[in-house]
Amino acid sequence: MRGILWTAILGAALALAGCRTGSPNASPTLSEAPASVSGFPVTVTDASRRKVQIPRLPERIVSLAPAHTETLYALGLGEKVVAADTYSDYPETVKAKATLNCWPRPPTEQIVALKPDLVVLFTQGDDFLREMDAVGIPTVKLFATSYAETLQDIRTLGRITGTTATAEEMVRTMETRLAAVEKRVAGAPPRTVMLELDAVDPARPFVAGGKGVYGDLLERAGGKNLFADLPQPAVQVSAEQVLDRNPEVILLGDTKAPVQPQQPEAVRSRPGWAQIRAVRNGEVYRVYSERITRPGLRLVEGLEEIARLLHPDRFPEPAAVAGSNE
Repeated sequence: MRGILWTAILGAALALAGCRTGSPNASPTLSEAPASVSGFPVTVTDASRRKVQIPRLPERIVSLAPAHTETLYALGLGEKVVAADTYSDYPETVKAKATLNCWPRPPTEQIVALKPDLVVLFTQGDDFLREMDAVGIPTVKLFATSYAETLQDIRTLGRITGTTATAEEMVRTMETRLAAVEKRVAGAPPRTVMLELDAVDPARPFVAGGKGVYGDLLERAGGKNLFADLPQPAVQVSAEQVLDRNPEVILLGDTKAPVQPQQPEAVRSRPGWAQIRAVRNGEVYRVYSERITRPGLRLVEGLEEIARLLHPDRFPEPAAVAGSNE
């Protein structure tokens, strides 16, 4: 079950698209801006609290997370990405390079053979980091747990690849669009919402908990996370807990899951779920999982999509980005 959950988190969707800044309401698209060389060596502290030095401008980059892959391409570094994990599927041009099967652990020998001068990753553990340190390959772990940390990770990727100015421009656009959403939902009564991430066992679905990107998005979009009191980013709950808490809205982030993808009609047919307010009132919605489970540039699209579903009266105009509910 854990493998399926992380597949949803890293592959299908807590996760990066590029952002061509211009109009704050424009949909993020991949930037082709060339890298601008900044001073090297650059030293950063990563998610493992390691100080990592990148001695020179990277020319051969390996990405082990879809979110980071998308950001690297958005920074104009697609030609420098020599390989990516098999879940990296955006933009389309990366698919030919998405050859590294990182489940249950990264293929160390295959990565070393690529002779990268930078590896970026998301969830891989300390053993892999030590292996990379032992062979002298600069390896940076970036694991955002909130919208704000996502912005910081984009800045960090800009610093370690010599594309600081482009990264800052992307961050400014994401900040502007966040502020626009928060302004629209300000004062609206928060609606109780459950975000389902994985329901291979529909009687015990994985849902967004109180810590992590998912819960942060729900709150920023004007929602009250049904399981905010549970201190994990994603937590497995029982059907009885869902029935007892009775959400007003159910969002399905597992409609494209590799195993047992869910749809609103399947939720309506679960034993006992017909009495839940969200099901009774027809407020079970699909959400574009890649925009909410990859902590990167497309996260703002996920935020906007959730806010529209929770508070349609605050967003009367057509959505700028076509979502999975249209």
